[in-house]
Amino acid sequence: MRDDFDGFSIHIIKDDEGDYVAHFVEMPNVSACGDIAEEAISELKTAWKAMKASYRKHNEAIPLAPTH
Repeated sequence: MRDDFDGFSIHIIKDDEGDYVAHFVEMPNVSACGDIAEEAISELKTAWKAMKASYRKHNEAIPLAPTH
């Protein structure tokens, strides 16, 4: 799964309303929700692909995951 997110770590929580929220630990503003954890992860993959496409379109550097 880590390769799907280019080395970024993800964190998944279940919110007070019962939805799952997945986000990048290193970039908490990148997040997605779903009824189940797998759906939140899938939505996060989609969001990350769209973000990278936007960075490319605007000739901006895609953020890199920190190396540990």
